[in-house]
Amino acid sequence: MSGLGREGPGFATALDAGVLTLTLNRPEARNPFVPGMPAALRDLLGDAQADPAVRCLLVRGAGDHLSAGGDVASFARSLAETTDAERQAEFRGRMAVGKALALALAAFDRPVVVRHRGAVAGAGLMVPLAADLVVADETARFVFAYRRLALSPDGGVSWLLARAVGARQARRLMLTAAVVEAPEAQRLGLIDLLVPAEELDAAAARAAADFATAPQGSLRRIKRLADAAPGRDYAAHLDAEGEAIVEGVVDPDFAEGVAAFLEKRPPRFA
Repeated sequence: MSGLGREGPGFATALDAGVLTLTLNRPEARNPFVPGMPAALRDLLGDAQADPAVRCLLVRGAGDHLSAGGDVASFARSLAETTDAERQAEFRGRMAVGKALALALAAFDRPVVVRHRGAVAGAGLMVPLAADLVVADETARFVFAYRRLALSPDGGVSWLLARAVGARQARRLMLTAAVVEAPEAQRLGLIDLLVPAEELDAAAARAAADFATAPQGSLRRIKRLADAAPGRDYAAHLDAEGEAIVEGVVDPDFAEGVAAFLEKRPPRFA
C-alpha cells in the first residue's frame, strides 16, 4: 500500500522490506504529540493493519529524543484562550482521540520495535510501553512528570506501566515524578536491549528485519495469546493455546519450518 509512505502532523513514514518505519519528526521540540497527530497516527495504524506488506512497525524519534508527549505549548494556549468549561470540552475531545490511538496500537497484531534515544515523557510513554521490543542506548530515559503539570497519566500509560513493572513500582514511578535512566529502565524491564549509541540504529534495524522475515502467523498468534493471558483463567488459556496450534498446523510456514528443521537449514518463510 503506497499510501503508507506519508508525512503527517509531526511524523513521517516509510515502508521497506516489510518494515514500516514511523519517525516522530519534530526534533526541535522533542517530538511532541502536536494537534492532529494522534488522529493521523490512528489512521496510519489502521491502514498498516490492513496491509499484508507490513510485517513489522519500527518507531523512532528524529534527533536526540523519542517524544516529549503532549504539546505543552498548546496547553498554555488553551489556558489563555478558553473558559474552564471550554477547556474541559477541548481536553475531553483530546482524550477521546488519544484513546483511539492507544487502542489502535494495542490492536496492531504485528511486532512493534521502538528505537529509543533520549527522553520519552507523558503520552509518548505509551509507545515504548506498548511495544514488543525496546532497543535503547545509554541516553534513554523515561520521564513520569505528570504531577509537575498537576495532571495524571493518559494514553493508557497507568495501565501499561503496571503490566510492565508491577503495580507497586508503577505507583512509585508516577507518584514521585521519577526520571528513570537507561540502566534502571533495563532492570525494571522497560528496555529490552541496551546498546552503545553508535550501534543503536543498526541494532533496531536488525531487530525489525528479523521480525519482518519471521513466520507472520506465528508472531500474530503469540501476540494474541500474550495479550489475552492476564484476563483468562488457566484452563481457558490452555484452550486458546490449543486452538492457536490447530490454526498454525495448516499455515504453509509450519510445513517450511518442519522441513528446514529436518534438513538442518535456515527456514525460508513466505
